[in-house]
Amino acid sequence: MTNAQLPKNHDNVDQDQFLTILSREDAIARFEAALFPRPVGSEPRRLSEALGCVLAQDIVAPIDVPPFDRSNVDGFAVRSADLASAGEASPVRVMLNDEAIACGTAPTRPVLSGTATSIATGGPLPRGADAVVMVEHSQPVGHRAIEIRRAASPGQFISYAGSDIARGEALLRAGTVIGSREIGMLAASGIGQVAVVRRPRVAVISTGDELVQPGRPLQPAEIYDTNGSMVTAAINENGGAAIFLGAVVDDEEKLEAAMRRAIETCDMLVLSGGTSKGAGDVSHRIVGRLGKPGIIAHGVALKPGKPLCLAACDGTPVVILPGFPTSAMFTFTT
Repeated sequence: MTNAQLPKNHDNVDQDQFLTILSREDAIARFEAALFPRPVGSEPRRLSEALGCVLAQDIVAPIDVPPFDRSNVDGFAVRSADLASAGEASPVRVMLNDEAIACGTAPTRPVLSGTATSIATGGPLPRGADAVVMVEHSQPVGHRAIEIRRAASPGQFISYAGSDIARGEALLRAGTVIGSREIGMLAASGIGQVAVVRRPRVAVISTGDELVQPGRPLQPAEIYDTNGSMVTAAINENGGAAIFLGAVVDDEEKLEAAMRRAIETCDMLVLSGGTSKGAGDVSHRIVGRLGKPGIIAHGVALKPGKPLCLAACDGTPVVILPGFPTSAMFTFTT
């Protein structure tokens, strides 16, 4: 067809060509180079509310865990030297001190030579004792006395202070995702509040004249806005704090105003639709006016998802996903 045969309104239907199509890896590398390094915002979070958060700082153990020498079994705190000759044929008799050490009970009497103190699992070891004998290996004899038929080695059935976690030890590193095990370590160390990476506020905008929010009736030629709900949920699933700003019609002036408000109030902007090269696709045209360097990648070797657009506007990442829901979700997760 010659130029003379073209429709008179051909200027309105021409489509621009994509910029250079990049591989997924090259697009990500360029996007990250334009955005990083960048400061990471943090906020204090109570331990009970820190599950799933990311630590913003290294954490050093403030105390020894356990904070004192403690018994690992129910039995008797003894001096191992007293039991050096103990055996089945030659039991050693020791006198019981007049206290019993339970969990949460601080010992008041030392264990002297020839004596023993009753102690429960987790009880703090009294002064003078250097071993614990299991109650099963003892036999009551007479008034406040027991016989022990097994020798004991120093440190037997004892967890020493700091044996689990030593004071000053690096407990967790910045960047660690806090799970139930990390919660347990922090709680054992007496840490009730941690500094965590603040969840990025991500503005979400859908674009299209035909979009209607779920729950409202459809008019002829209208469709429900699938991407708004789906992308918002996906961002929240991946650790962001999504803020859905609704659907904006394909009006360049209105969309630009919405995009400017989004990047002024949020840490990131994700749009869906308007990234192809049709006459009605205006999202990518606006990005260059919002800040430098603008578009980093427009056109990525993905199928579906070729029209994906990545941009950085004065330090704020902007991602424009394809409008078709399958393509939008595929490019988001890829």
